Amino acid sequence: MSERIANYPGGAERRQGRLLDILWDDLKPFPGRGRITLRLAIVCSAIVLVSNTFRLPLQDVLPFLVLFTSKEEKVTTAITAVLALFAITVAVVASILIFKYTGDRAEFRIPAMAVEIFVGMYLFRVLSIGPVGFILAFIVSVSQSLVDLFPTPEEAVHEFLWVWLAVALSVSVAWVANLLLFPVPANQVLQREFVAAWRAVAAATTELTIGSPSAASSLLRPLVKRGPIRLLKLLKLSLPEATGLGLKQAQLMRMILSLDKIARLTFSYAGALLKTPSLLPISSAEKAILGQLSENAGRFEQEFAAGFVPSNVAILSAKETTAGFSAAKLAEAESTLEDLVAKDTKDREPKAVSRQKKSLFVADAFSNPTYVQFALKVTLAGMLGYFFYTASDYFGIHTVYYTPLIIALASTGATIHKGVLRIVGCIIGVTLGLICSIWLIPRYETLGVYLLIVFCLHGLAAWVAFGSERISYMGLQIALTFDLGVLQDYGPPTKIDPLRDRFIGIILGVCIISAVFALVWPESAHLIAREKLAACLRAIARLLRLGGSNDGSQSSSRQREQAELEIASRLSEANSFQEQAAFEALLYGSKASDGPNLENATAAIEEIYVACLPWIREQTSDLTPQVSEHPKTTPKIGKPLEDAMEALAGRFDQPHQQNAQPNQLPINCLVHEKDLGARRTADNFEELVRAVTELQVLASAPEKVQPA
Repeated sequence: MSERIANYPGGAERRQGRLLDILWDDLKPFPGRGRITLRLAIVCSAIVLVSNTFRLPLQDVLPFLVLFTSKEEKVTTAITAVLALFAITVAVVASILIFKYTGDRAEFRIPAMAVEIFVGMYLFRVLSIGPVGFILAFIVSVSQSLVDLFPTPEEAVHEFLWVWLAVALSVSVAWVANLLLFPVPANQVLQREFVAAWRAVAAATTELTIGSPSAASSLLRPLVKRGPIRLLKLLKLSLPEATGLGLKQAQLMRMILSLDKIARLTFSYAGALLKTPSLLPISSAEKAILGQLSENAGRFEQEFAAGFVPSNVAILSAKETTAGFSAAKLAEAESTLEDLVAKDTKDREPKAVSRQKKSLFVADAFSNPTYVQFALKVTLAGMLGYFFYTASDYFGIHTVYYTPLIIALASTGATIHKGVLRIVGCIIGVTLGLICSIWLIPRYETLGVYLLIVFCLHGLAAWVAFGSERISYMGLQIALTFDLGVLQDYGPPTKIDPLRDRFIGIILGVCIISAVFALVWPESAHLIAREKLAACLRAIARLLRLGGSNDGSQSSSRQREQAELEIASRLSEANSFQEQAAFEALLYGSKASDGPNLENATAAIEEIYVACLPWIREQTSDLTPQVSEHPKTTPKIGKPLEDAMEALAGRFDQPHQQNAQPNQLPINCLVHEKDLGARRTADNFEELVRAVTELQVLASAPEKVQPA
């Protein structure tokens, strides 16, 4: 979360590659984390007390379901609760109907389980609300796998109904607690994120002013990697809850885009300073711009903290002439602030927002064979686990069947990442469960101590679960493993075998699905990241086309903003898949792969995007008399750049096909054109060509894929 960026500006140093520092970044406190943890610890303890008092079945999964349903803010929690109630109702009804016809016929029931997994996991990939498909697959298939444990059909049906009650009770309690106990509106989270982001920008520009680009780069790197996706999602969630926010939606979206652009431009400027052989002193003009950026960022931070939506009346001063492209980046950041002010008055008038009709399925749901292949892979892994534990007559390791269904994600890297988190969380949960079962609970056999242990354990699990996506699933796994071992009976636990058996099953399940995903239709995070980068390059080509049209209409301006948002979002997604690709090294090692190193390619494309912004501003601004003498220059020099972007995108999309002349894209000669116009335009264009050329060279020289 962005609070982790801004609350510790004094100790900003480069921390990449060090596991302990990464864990600290994900585990250290941020505003609201303590209250969320306290709420979930109280609710989990209360539901354990109720289940023990009334002897409710399945009490060992009730606290986990509370943690699974609860989210950071109220809107997402409500959506999750409604979807879970709908999915569990459909799943239980389907389970009873399937059991009616296949319950006493294993030759029909087992193939039906495989079909259930396939259908559910296919829906998980193609539905816009994918978790519904997962719940359907998991509940229906698991319920059929437990039929043999019940001697009569009536007991099996009763167990299905108790499953519905357990899920409905946990989901409802989590929903109500999220509304009544320390409620957190979505717009409050958005406000907090804005405050922290502007604080980070203010701190970074201050560090640059005093000559510390390394600290500034460390402060801005998380903002650049994250991009605008989280803020856009929070804004979307805030609109239904805060009705008055709809009138300010355009203003806030522009604020999100401007914040992202300022962070990227300043980050690139800091990186350029770090690349110089000797750290050159910053000019007075650059210091003036940095001071202005710092002052405005600090003021935006204060206004967001006080009233959520700032006035957007930036403090602007007379511009000084800057030389060099590094200074042009700062000038572009300053101009972005000016745009924020100039366009604010237009956004204050209410406008009819055109809403696109939402589809229940993703765009390529029925044309992309990857979704069918994914469902088949998960079905194969799940059924292998089922045959393993039934053939060995070792029901205690039945988690070997559940694990492939739970951790299966789109790419191999993401699946292995979730599997590693499941194993680590299981180790922590088993260890804590053994300590409590062997030492604590037998010594203090009182209800108060029992509930205190439940409170502390689920507080720890909630703290981890509300970290970043890198570790959040580990928190859920800590709670689930502990609950399955310690809350298996009413009262103090009497045996520790379940803790051992669950752990063995999880290890085997992770191994099975890792092998299946690596050998059968592998869906690499590395290739998905390349697709995101290719889409980003095509969006940059579209942005160049819009920027070179010299059309100052409002429609063209909106199209440029949409293209910029798409570029920033694709870069953020590429960074996410790049992290997932590092886990594929656990299977493939440092195996050579066609195409450039992902980290280097992403950084190069980010530089191209940053280089585009000053040049496009020159093309879209009011033309000076000198430039107006050559009105047809822009299309002439912009078209080869667009073609270069498209060619590079094809190189990323098709890594096995080399371009016929990869080093001879028609852009190098443009730097020497005599009709470029103003000198500053020439400098900006020359830097843009240089950035494209660097990516061109990088894309033409395959490297080994190294773990990030």
